[in-house]
Amino acid sequence: MINSSLRSTFLFVVVILVGSMAFGQTAITDTSRKIIHQDSYQPTPGDVYTLSINYGINVSNGSAAPTENIQLILNSDYSLEVPFIGAINVRTLSYDELRTQITERVRTRTFAQFVSLNLTAPAIFDILVWGRVGRPGFVSVTSLTRLTDAVTVAGGISASGSHRQVELIRSDRSQEYDLVRYVSDGDDEQNPFVKPGDRIHVPLADSSVELIGAVAQPGRMEILPGETVGDIIDLAGGLLPTAQAEETVVMRIAENNRYSILSLAGVDMTTLPTSAGDIITIPASTTTSELIQVEGAIYTTPAEEGSPRSIPMQPMLLDVPYTPGLTVLGLLERFGGPTPFAETDRSFIIRAESGERSPIPDLGEMWDSRQWDRDIPLAPGDRLVIPMKRLEVSVGGQVNSPGAFPFTSGYIVADYLELAGGIVEQDGSAKRLSFAEPDGTLTRVDQDTAVPMGASIYVGRSGWGETKRLFDNVFTVTGWVTGVLGATTAVITFIQLFNPSWP
Repeated sequence: MINSSLRSTFLFVVVILVGSMAFGQTAITDTSRKIIHQDSYQPTPGDVYTLSINYGINVSNGSAAPTENIQLILNSDYSLEVPFIGAINVRTLSYDELRTQITERVRTRTFAQFVSLNLTAPAIFDILVWGRVGRPGFVSVTSLTRLTDAVTVAGGISASGSHRQVELIRSDRSQEYDLVRYVSDGDDEQNPFVKPGDRIHVPLADSSVELIGAVAQPGRMEILPGETVGDIIDLAGGLLPTAQAEETVVMRIAENNRYSILSLAGVDMTTLPTSAGDIITIPASTTTSELIQVEGAIYTTPAEEGSPRSIPMQPMLLDVPYTPGLTVLGLLERFGGPTPFAETDRSFIIRAESGERSPIPDLGEMWDSRQWDRDIPLAPGDRLVIPMKRLEVSVGGQVNSPGAFPFTSGYIVADYLELAGGIVEQDGSAKRLSFAEPDGTLTRVDQDTAVPMGASIYVGRSGWGETKRLFDNVFTVTGWVTGVLGATTAVITFIQLFNPSWP
């Protein structure tokens, strides 16, 4: 027979085993398993919690008591009504502190064998997201939603929106967050959880630079006040192993709204402050077979303030190594743009992929105004052609030595007539001078008229020259008619000689 002490020990073991089985029936959700790792999570009004209580074995009848699951909802004033405890204020408690406090206090007030508290469902609420997003307005989120998630629900940040100054307004206090640093550095402090009443504003990104060349992620990068070239390179993933940092080129907008190349002699690039609109090019040490060809009226070097620059008098042909993100205006900035002899309205690109010719009739306007929003991306193998005006003047008509002569700025019609040997005496007239257009039309000028590049000067005949030409034509025709009549008379005479009866 089992004595009373052994019976008590056996009953205790049964209670533990059955209680352990009962513990597995508590309400543990995926949300509970996720939130338990979020030490910073703050209970939010609207959260649904499950309080699980199990009393173990009923000693009187030896049966296992079922686990009691009680749903608790956190009120808007942060009060939580808990059985056996009453209302408690959880405003200053973290999720872990809330679980510990409630389970310990319930256990001390009951004979429960097991007590647990888990977050069953996070609070659901609406917040306002506006500014440079795809779908501004109210979006539904939960207390587990982070800043980036809320912006994504609102359609994401638009092309003109700021990723680095996203404004979170909470209790009338505003704080800016840098989502680029969250992505690049993994700084989760830049991506907080949202709360009821929050508002999110995505402003316009008004300051950016263009990063080209041997970096991990080239392209346009938004900048913040005080950031250096080194900071931007870090945000772009750092330099590639082939980067030649010592040959970095920085082009910056000057007071005349034109780009100039900074003198970087003795400058530490990593500490050089950035400026809105900078174009930062970091070349690679390795050569590449991917080239872009530029042909026509283009400079070979950018202008430097206070230094003279020659204007190429012949079309240039340049092979430029391709770098990701290279554009038409970016390429022109490298070499100083089109020359005054360029016919920019006739410019075009020959695409390497398709072989098609794509006209750029407004290239001059794009360049003069630096219309970066209309810039055209280039691809490896493309060919940019900027035709050059004809740097000569043609002289024709009644001159002694007609032909084409080099254009000289400031020359007038009389200068080119002299180069052409002068007007033919008697036949030509100094009063019948014209510029001949490609369509054949004539525009009257005089000898003092300034001559533009590519003009064609035509010298007409004098009155006597026209009369002489008319008489020459008449005499030519009369002689031809007389000859024909004489030949006809000879034929008739020959026939009558052998046939007297022929009329």
